Amino acid sequence: MTMTAREVEQIILEIAPRENGNEGDPTGLLYGDPDAEVTGIATTWTPTVLVLQQAAAQGLNFVLTHEEPWFATARSSWFATMPQDERPHNIARKDIVDRHDMVICRCHSNWDGTEGGVADSIAQVLQLGEPVHRSHFVRMYALSPRTLAELADHTKARLGVPQVRVAGDLARVVEKVGIAYGGLAQTFGYVDEFIMNGADAIICGEAIDYSIRAAIDADLGLIETSHVGSENPGMRRFAQLLAQRMPAMPVSFIDAGHPWAFR
Repeated sequence: MTMTAREVEQIILEIAPRENGNEGDPTGLLYGDPDAEVTGIATTWTPTVLVLQQAAAQGLNFVLTHEEPWFATARSSWFATMPQDERPHNIARKDIVDRHDMVICRCHSNWDGTEGGVADSIAQVLQLGEPVHRSHFVRMYALSPRTLAELADHTKARLGVPQVRVAGDLARVVEKVGIAYGGLAQTFGYVDEFIMNGADAIICGEAIDYSIRAAIDADLGLIETSHVGSENPGMRRFAQLLAQRMPAMPVSFIDAGHPWAFR
């Protein structure tokens, strides 16, 4: 039985409905022929050149990404910018997609807060149990008492990330932790919901300096795991769900990885 890209998209949107996402967030099929026959599905955090090459080598022509596939252009008074279609990073990605007749589909905020999605998947991997506070995108958990250092070591091991950054007193005892996966900690406003619900510490994805200092000055410990490391569990989970729904379809999670080394 063959399936078109449009039919696969429908299954994806049944798992993570558009209405669960933020208004205006690009969702669903973004590039390629909706009527193309799907030979296999790759799920990934972001479709880098290496990810696309791996998908092509495995014969997977439907790529489900969490992040947007192209680096968009926005004018800046700080530096010169290039048109989106002239950026070499976009050209390199599109060249692979076009040569292999790939289709790009995206699930982002529609998958983040959906039950079993990105927010819940990282907590499951970290073995945090059931949340004591839950909103659409935020989760908080009660822990057996442990130090911030012990929680950082546990987080690093369970997520399989090469390094974590830890801010705050490493000897502090933590009993209530919040999750700010992905890029939520790229703004300092993210700490408010955790403060209001009595968190001792936050496990986040990617944080900027401002947001780390906001957490410290609010007397919260912080463990930064990386954007990709915190959202990989959700995209692995999506691959599992698609394999269950389409047992005859090849489905594979491809890790975009951490493109840096520590010296």
